[in-house]
Amino acid sequence: MKRIRCTAFIASALILSACSEQHEPATVDVQVDKTQLAFDHQTMDVSGFSSYLELKVYTDVSLATHKAQELDAKLSALLYSTNDKTLTEARIAWRAAYDAYLSALIYSRLPINDPPEWLKKGISQRQTLAFIDSWPIEGGYIDYVDGYPFSGIVNDLALPLTADNLIDQHGFADVTYVSLGFHALEFMLWGEDGNRSPKDFLAQDNTASAVINDRLVQASDSTEATMKPSTAIQNHHRRRQYVQLVSDLLQKHLLRLQSRWEPSSGYYASVLQRSQPEQVLRASFIATQDLISDELLNKRLVGNSSEFSDTSWADITAIINGIRQLYLPNQDSDFGTGGLESLLYGNKHNIIAEWEQLFAAIDDSITQWQESDNTDDIAARQQCRQHLIDLLSLLKNTTSLLDIQLPAID
Repeated sequence: MKRIRCTAFIASALILSACSEQHEPATVDVQVDKTQLAFDHQTMDVSGFSSYLELKVYTDVSLATHKAQELDAKLSALLYSTNDKTLTEARIAWRAAYDAYLSALIYSRLPINDPPEWLKKGISQRQTLAFIDSWPIEGGYIDYVDGYPFSGIVNDLALPLTADNLIDQHGFADVTYVSLGFHALEFMLWGEDGNRSPKDFLAQDNTASAVINDRLVQASDSTEATMKPSTAIQNHHRRRQYVQLVSDLLQKHLLRLQSRWEPSSGYYASVLQRSQPEQVLRASFIATQDLISDELLNKRLVGNSSEFSDTSWADITAIINGIRQLYLPNQDSDFGTGGLESLLYGNKHNIIAEWEQLFAAIDDSITQWQESDNTDDIAARQQCRQHLIDLLSLLKNTTSLLDIQLPAID
């Protein structure tokens, strides 16, 4: 495989400002028209929502990091004792970790500007998110696929497996050339067809005879007998090393985001703290609108983000749950009363009931998607799409009730 060092593919977009990390942090990049903020503070706790959001961001991002650490432990268990049980447990841990990350995805849409030097260093939020969650991916860029037993980074013996090399290989030549993140691990755990064998991760050396047989198969088509030998999977030690490296880097990148949301010293947290509560409130609604319109309607519902595990429907569920918990937190949660409850009093029962009913409808459509045949999920996706369009409309109605104007959707 030819390799060229390149800049990692940037999979998501944030606005970068001309401020320095050492300078006093900027405020949330939302222009507020005071005439549109005719708040009755006897019925609306804007500062309460701002404080609630600050705490919830850090809690949710920290949970995503914790779940990634749990996934790492399960991957270590798989490599230590390789069998069907440990592979299944690693798959379950992958799904739990990805769910936690997606539930916190809404906060990546808050219009906060990164210092320009972060982009130069390759540590901006947009670059970090690309390292965590790039998809779709070309599985053969990572490891063997049907008909190509020696494809991918795992089988490229000329490429040393190091963190720097994996970062350089991420997004090389094409956006689907993904070497890092959740979906690289997904491919490693499920394989091309969803039936990866735990034997692929056994700590065993290569078998020269298998390599010779494979070369015979590829070099000759003269007789049917020559074509019959099958190639045993090779490079087990590199496959194990690759999984460990990707998991280590996933934790590193999630910890980077977590540290920026740390309430006492994090850059992003300080931006929220220095912003007016009204700015934070409007920024939250803008982030929600952007997440639904761009991430869900334009990407996830038209693509297949978790194709190897066949759980793309669960991705939608996790993102929706993140929105739901921001605006309608459980009453028995650590946050207590928050979200819309802290904003709406006089009309809260009607509007909150609408949110609850629409979330329930979205849940039903996703359940139908989950239960549908893979070749017949179009109707379920379309129903989910319509409910998300309705959610955008409800979001606009809610902000109108609060005298907040949202930007037009592109």
